[in-house]
Amino acid sequence: MSSATIALRASDVSGQRAVRATSVPGDSTITELLSGLLAKMGLARHDAAGRQIRYRARLERESRHLDGHERVSEALQPDDHVVLTPNVDAGAAGF
Repeated sequence: MSSATIALRASDVSGQRAVRATSVPGDSTITELLSGLLAKMGLARHDAAGRQIRYRARLERESRHLDGHERVSEALQPDDHVVLTPNVDAGAAGF
């Protein structure tokens, strides 16, 4: 497992919020990466009803969602583009 850092690009699903992360530790998990990107991008962590919003990371190069347990050094390459998408639970209306 590599402890080197990589640089990557990240945006929200709308493309309106985009950042460049230049020193992402290779030994961090995708979950840890998401946490840092959410803070850096200022994305909401709760919806209007106060429920926590969970995000997923979609790797554009491979057109797939990354698993939270994957290591950055194993899943990502320098200058990859990751799109943060809210994980919506279908049918989770508060009745």
